[in-house]
Amino acid sequence: MTVSDKLLLGIDTSLSGMGIVFIVLILLWGGIVAQSKLIRFFTEVYKKPVSSDFTVNMNKADSSIIDDETRAIIMAVVSQYEGIPLSRLEFKSIKVL
Repeated sequence: MTVSDKLLLGIDTSLSGMGIVFIVLILLWGGIVAQSKLIRFFTEVYKKPVSSDFTVNMNKADSSIIDDETRAIIMAVVSQYEGIPLSRLEFKSIKVL
C-alpha cells in the first residue's frame, strides 16, 4: 500500500466517521424537538384552570343578579391583575357585598 493509498483511506475513514456523527446528531436534534412538542402538547391539554374566589363590592340597586357582561368585566380585571390568561381562569363564586 502506497502513501497516497493510505492517505485516501484515512480521508475516506474520516469523512465516513464525520458523516455518521452528523447523522446521529441530526437524529438526536429531531428527537429532542419532537419530545419538546409532545410535552408542550400534553401540558396544554391537561392544564387545570386556576380557580379564584374574589369578593367584589358592587353598588347596584338589585345586587342579587349579576349579568354575564358584569361577570366578563370582573374576569377580565382579575385576569389582568393576577396575570392569569382568561382561558385558565375559572370563578367558583362571585360574592356581592
